[in-house]
Amino acid sequence: MSKQADTAAGPTPLVARLLADYCAKNGLRLEIDPEVGHAGYIEAPNGHRSWFKGTHFDLNSLGAAEIARDKAYAAHFLKQAGFNVPRGVLVSAPAMIDAIRRKNPARAAKMTGPDQATSFAAKVGFPVFVKPNDGQEGVDVVKVSSLYQLETSLIRLFEHHAHLLVQEAVSGLDLRVVVLEGRVLCAIERRPAEVRGDGARTVEALLANMPGQTRADWRLLSELSEQGLNLDSVPETGRRVRLLPAANLSSGGTGSIVTDGLCGAFKQIAVKAGEVLGLTYFGVDMLARDLSDPAGSYTILEVNAAPGLNQLHRLGAEQAAVAEAAYCQVFDAVKRRLTAQ
Repeated sequence: MSKQADTAAGPTPLVARLLADYCAKNGLRLEIDPEVGHAGYIEAPNGHRSWFKGTHFDLNSLGAAEIARDKAYAAHFLKQAGFNVPRGVLVSAPAMIDAIRRKNPARAAKMTGPDQATSFAAKVGFPVFVKPNDGQEGVDVVKVSSLYQLETSLIRLFEHHAHLLVQEAVSGLDLRVVVLEGRVLCAIERRPAEVRGDGARTVEALLANMPGQTRADWRLLSELSEQGLNLDSVPETGRRVRLLPAANLSSGGTGSIVTDGLCGAFKQIAVKAGEVLGLTYFGVDMLARDLSDPAGSYTILEVNAAPGLNQLHRLGAEQAAVAEAAYCQVFDAVKRRLTAQ
């Protein structure tokens, strides 16, 4: 297919639009689903094809991508390799443990449930984070500061997720480092969705300009409560009011490009972390106290085998240019593999 117009479902996704331009300029054929523009393949003149879905490209092996997707396994193997990761415990829904027990009692006996989550939190201290073990884009990540919040969050999240990862809270600047074939494509400092007080409007009024999914997020009231606020509160002028616990761009967060300011040591840590898991193209989410200090502390939160740059692209001209340049290099890597076959 040639460059396509907007689909019936809405505007053409960024990856599909950029791929269409790239393939047209590089003698490649792009076949993509016409309804959403979300999946398809790139075909070289030699007839070889490379498939993609969303931001998943034929650059990582299936096994490596699955390990990265499983946050507990990824943390285990990263720690084993000497990287700093948060302390955590994987807990399973009681219904899941019961189902496994009927089929494999020995395996069920090794699984951990809500009681282990509360024991872990008591050991490391509150706050702790609770997140779906295979979640994406910060969806359903919760920061809890009490035993009651932990217990209620587990009950709520187990309604939708079979396995949850409970981790200690670690402080630092939130980074996403995108890597391809041993090279850092970009580093982004991310900040959670927030509003600033003006001394006159309530939090609810300040939320008017935030994306609808942020205003409707079930975690918002809890996050406000953690700061001693509610929707009727009037924050003083200049006060930053955090809306959600995670700094993901997809949940209304903001981000700035810090590639040049990130020291070489942290870049190499990100590169090696993904390579340890067997990945070629990936994003490393990590916390660092000082971006420029090679001897500074860091913690790797997770590794993403299909880092999306769509949300970054929407933040401004500089971010859009970085995202497009990164995707171009990803497409180059796909092309090299196709033409080498």
